[in-house]
Amino acid sequence: MSQADAQRRVQAAMIDSDVLSPEGSASVQNRGGTAYVAIPRRLVEHYGIESGTSLSRAFHPESSALIIPLSDDVDLFEDSSN
Repeated sequence: MSQADAQRRVQAAMIDSDVLSPEGSASVQNRGGTAYVAIPRRLVEHYGIESGTSLSRAFHPESSALIIPLSDDVDLFEDSSN
């Protein structure tokens, strides 16, 4: 198995896992008063994200984390008390 093939298998396993996957750093770009951060290509391809795709967002103040599910299957604001 080549190094590239092994890397693809590891990345595929990370996508299909529940384990938090570090994606490295990215530079923020500003346009029209809005900041943009790139989504890694392998995730764009895996989830079929295209220009104009609508993604939900949430902010977690305790960790200062911006949460953006890449799948429409996740509802960040679903009322779990029902």
